[in-house]
Amino acid sequence: MTATLFDLPNVVEIGKRRLTENGFIDRVKVVAGDYNTDDLPAGHDLALLSAVIHSNSREENRHLFRGTYRSLEPGGTILVRDHIMDPTRTFPVAGAIFAVNMLAATSGGDTYTFDEVREDLESAGFKNVRMIRDGQDMDQLVAAEK
Repeated sequence: MTATLFDLPNVVEIGKRRLTENGFIDRVKVVAGDYNTDDLPAGHDLALLSAVIHSNSREENRHLFRGTYRSLEPGGTILVRDHIMDPTRTFPVAGAIFAVNMLAATSGGDTYTFDEVREDLESAGFKNVRMIRDGQDMDQLVAAEK
């Protein structure tokens, strides 16, 4: 298996160091960029967005999901790991508290319900959107397919 790490320039430097220390650098292509302005590297079977969507508004997430969709091969899968809230937006409790942090620390971030994430993924073209792991921390996983 090979992977591509795509992140901001200062973050990929940390990633390079850790990948080298753990003996994985030969299996990971490291690409510096900003998903708000740069195209995501193409040709992937799987994309993992880990602890990202809470920093964005829904429109920013739709932009990110469209870019991720384009980066995937036909039949590819996106995994979104983040706080995924229940319809009342009060559970998981850690996510509800985290939403307050996003209100104070970002221009549009929030924690999102499954229905909101599903709608945004579907607007980018993804199908078969489903929760594949539920939890109480930032450990929920939503999967969808191109």
